[in-house]
Amino acid sequence: MFALLETFIAVFETKSFTRAANQCFISQPTATVRIKKLEEELKVQLFSRGQHQEVIPTESAHLLYPKALKTLNDWNELQFSLKNQTPSRKPFKIAASHSSATTVLPLIFKNLIPELEQLNIELMMLDSQEVFDLIRNHEIHFGIIEKPMMDETIETFPLFKDELVLAGDPESAIFFIREAGSGVAHYTHNYLKENNLNPKNLVSVNNNDMIVSQLKAGIGLSLISKRFINENIAFQGLGERYQRIFYGLSFLSEQDKLLKTVIKKIKDLSEF
Repeated sequence: MFALLETFIAVFETKSFTRAANQCFISQPTATVRIKKLEEELKVQLFSRGQHQEVIPTESAHLLYPKALKTLNDWNELQFSLKNQTPSRKPFKIAASHSSATTVLPLIFKNLIPELEQLNIELMMLDSQEVFDLIRNHEIHFGIIEKPMMDETIETFPLFKDELVLAGDPESAIFFIREAGSGVAHYTHNYLKENNLNPKNLVSVNNNDMIVSQLKAGIGLSLISKRFINENIAFQGLGERYQRIFYGLSFLSEQDKLLKTVIKKIKDLSEF
């Protein structure tokens, strides 16, 4: 049936049995036989001949054409899905906080490359609170956050060291701060309170890259991870109190042997 529909579509689009046959890599008699067989199956006439023997689609052909296209497209998509399905692969969803997603997550993912044939890995970037909530609700398998958060169902462990610095123009009246729920926002509020600072323009930003681009342009200042600093951004250290930790999160009750092995590989990367 699919060969008949392919030939029908070619004849409908080219208005020629000869061109349709060439397009389908078949002979013209074969194209004619296929169209005749399709007409017999559907019990309708699909094409007629004009005064100059041109091929003219009938009303039935115009009705069939879009449905034939959809049928073939659906069939091709189904074939692709079946060929590419990997039922033996286990889903492994990782969510990382904004700062860790672009700095330490690549280190973790590189270590997981040997396991890719066994896993369907999905990566996502969210704030620390959202990552924690997803782990607690068993919607992801592993998380990375920027502040210690505990739950009796979750294993929380230190992964990587990080340092927050004050970056940008110290004389600027613009202070960029991450959104509520972000680990950096927690430290920023503490910094402003401890130093009795009340910035004239406090701008909330939900993405580190946006903050970094402003700082590179010489606009404003912000508390950011030292991992984002380059030669174009001035900064000053804030001392040990702003040394922080990226924490890993996983289910305490994880029973899958493969996933437990993968999580152990991640733990082995710990700087502690």
